[in-house]
Amino acid sequence: MTPEGRDLLVRLLARRGEEIVEGATDWVIGEAIDLRGQRPREETRELVARVIEGNEAALLQEDGQPLAAFVEHVVSLRAAREFHPSTVLRGLLSFRQVLEGMLRAEGGDGWAALDVLAAVDAVYHGAALQVADLYAVKLTEAVQRRRRELEVELGRVAEEGQRALAEKLATIEAQRQELATLSSPVLRVWSGVLVAPLVGEVGAARAELIRERVLEAIVEDGAHTVLLDITGLVRVDAQVALDLLRLTQAARLLGARGMLVGVSGAVARTLVALDVDLGEVPAFASLEDGLREALQPASGRRSTGPRVGSAAG
Repeated sequence: MTPEGRDLLVRLLARRGEEIVEGATDWVIGEAIDLRGQRPREETRELVARVIEGNEAALLQEDGQPLAAFVEHVVSLRAAREFHPSTVLRGLLSFRQVLEGMLRAEGGDGWAALDVLAAVDAVYHGAALQVADLYAVKLTEAVQRRRRELEVELGRVAEEGQRALAEKLATIEAQRQELATLSSPVLRVWSGVLVAPLVGEVGAARAELIRERVLEAIVEDGAHTVLLDITGLVRVDAQVALDLLRLTQAARLLGARGMLVGVSGAVARTLVALDVDLGEVPAFASLEDGLREALQPASGRRSTGPRVGSAAG
């Protein structure tokens, strides 16, 4: 940030700090469907204040640790309880949302204001990437924890009669199906950009579930890009590759381009050995690289990503 932008931000936080917190809190509550009437306003305000403090530390002290710690804390809560990552992202965006309005209203040095917003955007992008990386991990931990709880419960009722055991098994099966749904999240990380973290094994039934959730999310969000993050897949074979190809083709029919991220060298070599050609599907080694490509203006995007079949190195 330039000295002019820094001075502008310092003055604005000093004069209108409380107003920024209140406005950001109102914006989050108004936009997040799981907060409307469900939580005390003061609780949301406290979290928003921590977001602003984290931005202030990152922008003015070049210390990103407070915001990173806050993101990990909130993502852990969301993954364990409510499965609404969009609210986390809105909370992170709230500071920028209110700050832009104030800068526009006050006028003044337009270049300094633009510099401030660019710096805030850079902080948000880093935090959004952290949310995307952490959410899959925390969700997997939550699923495993619930599975252990179910196993304990099954052991407790093992000595009961056959009818009681059958009822418990039916309950466990319903919960297993719920866990399968929760382990296939589709995250909105930016306007028009979705991330689908694929974790564990992907069999025929789960591939169909993932396809349904991704296509529904594309339609609901009006997304133009969906990033399929295969970092957490246990195995990538010919059938999995074919499922991924079909998913990107279906996304294209809805007007969204599909991209593979988290493609390791080992996965690339496997696909080459299987003689799998993913056609015109862009592929990237990391989620960050794919998200950076997705966030480029349409005119600056590459027409296609590298073919996985050529990424054997």
